[in-house]
Amino acid sequence: MKSAICPFDAKSGVLCSKCESKLESGSITRDDVEAAIKLARLADRNQDVDKFTLVRGAKVDDDFVLVLRSPDVIALQRDSELADKIEDAFGQKVWFVESESSERRFIEGLLRPLKVLSVNLFWLPDGNKLTKVIVAGDSRKAWVNIEKVQKIAKTVRNIELLIEFENNNNR
Repeated sequence: MKSAICPFDAKSGVLCSKCESKLESGSITRDDVEAAIKLARLADRNQDVDKFTLVRGAKVDDDFVLVLRSPDVIALQRDSELADKIEDAFGQKVWFVESESSERRFIEGLLRPLKVLSVNLFWLPDGNKLTKVIVAGDSRKAWVNIEKVQKIAKTVRNIELLIEFENNNNR
């Protein structure tokens, strides 16, 4: 498994001086280290996880977000048992997102299984940008936690999301 820290550090749970200096300089975070350690321990028992490339890890409230290469995310979407094993190892809800996906594909992945109808970018007068997403269906029937999706988009990609459903219920 590839990650931001050395394979030995990920397996031992103790950072070498090189990885410690990455952490102190801010090029990696505590969440990156925690994700690498947990996945490395799981990779010892699972060859599929051993093939993964962890780009980043991030805690968002009580959930954990793993930013992985696209083939890794696709493998997890196909193998729900493996995704469940990872969630068990983390002891919390884990979101899997693609590192090299476009902004639209990233948003569609977070909102899955909801159907994204459109994604529009608006530049605000203060120089910030807002991404407006229109989703098919009714917000009262959506089981996806919209507020959590917005927080993950902001944390992982710095995307400010405004999500609307077809029936114009804003979130």
